[in-house]
Amino acid sequence: AFLAPGNPFGSTPTLSAPRQRSAAMPDSEDGAHRFEPPLSTMAASVVRNPIRKVMLKMKATPGCISLAGGRPPACVFPARAREVGEDLMNYGPQLAVGTDGLREWAREFVDKFHAPPGGWKGRDVLLTSGNTDGMTKAVMLLSDPGDYVIADEVTYPGITASAVPLGRRVLGVRMDADGMVPDALAAAVEGICGGGGSTAGTDVSAGRPRLLYLTPHGQNPTGATLPNARKEALYAVARRFGLTILEDDPYYFLNLTPREPGAPLEPGDMRGIGDAPKSFLSMDTDGRVVRLDSVSKVFAPGYRIGWVTAGKAVIDKWAVLGEVLTWSLSGVQQSAFLALLQDLGTDGFDEHLKQLQSDYARRCAFLVKACDRHLQGLCTWRVPDFGM
Repeated sequence: AFLAPGNPFGSTPTLSAPRQRSAAMPDSEDGAHRFEPPLSTMAASVVRNPIRKVMLKMKATPGCISLAGGRPPACVFPARAREVGEDLMNYGPQLAVGTDGLREWAREFVDKFHAPPGGWKGRDVLLTSGNTDGMTKAVMLLSDPGDYVIADEVTYPGITASAVPLGRRVLGVRMDADGMVPDALAAAVEGICGGGGSTAGTDVSAGRPRLLYLTPHGQNPTGATLPNARKEALYAVARRFGLTILEDDPYYFLNLTPREPGAPLEPGDMRGIGDAPKSFLSMDTDGRVVRLDSVSKVFAPGYRIGWVTAGKAVIDKWAVLGEVLTWSLSGVQQSAFLALLQDLGTDGFDEHLKQLQSDYARRCAFLVKACDRHLQGLCTWRVPDFGM
């Protein structure tokens, strides 16, 4: 989904530090900049736990009895745990990236709603334990201490909570009613890099702008939604300066507007899975978008499940980092969520979204009426199109 440590409201400081200008990125044959998000120094040094290598070799050897890895035999599990199945209850290499079934569902989801240019050539997806987990790992993998994470001037405090303790600087960029202003973004990056072109030649010791953090729909806390033209302009600025876009989009399906203007806000009036907005991933011809999706706002936060879509080099390192930090995601949670998806099916998911959208739209309308009644002349507001 952003700042000065200790600021609970997410107002990002505006920083300026002129640096050495760097050369522009070379063009590819089709005229677009081909981009590989640069990995951090830490990412280059992260390696798979040797125990994991032993376990993989053991599982690939029929009849092998392993005395390594601390993997308990299933026979010692409580009876209810044995009913769930050893593959979900024990340590397993697939659990660090997501079970095969859930990863396949995530790929189909990305295809249906985002259709990234080039498909899965050069891209992949893996499971996270939610977008907070995703943004923290993205910061670790795609920036170094002293680097800048660029965000809205009023932004989600979670990005600050993730980035600042890791030694990153969060730079706030001016917004208007439609979100981040592209010209302001360009000016902010030029203030760091000392001019146009990519950030590749910027003085590393002084910190480089590396990540552009955006919540495109129903931004928290302002509620702003980026129009398509604004998204394209921001993408062009990211291309110009060689930035990786971290797209944190938990409110993607929380569209508060009915299909027909002025219609009642009953479930049957809402959009469901139809008319899904255009994402940065859907326009990512360069390979510079790292997109975070989550089930927390659409289903329930307790599942602690999300997924990241990114270039394969990023995903490969992400998988190793996940093993090092958490060993694996919960197989039980993944199985429970996949069972829910299978029970719902496409039609059930659509009906669930319509009910969800209706509930939030009516809550929004109630609050707007209260503002009209009690706050006129004291402040101004804009009714959001997305959010909760």
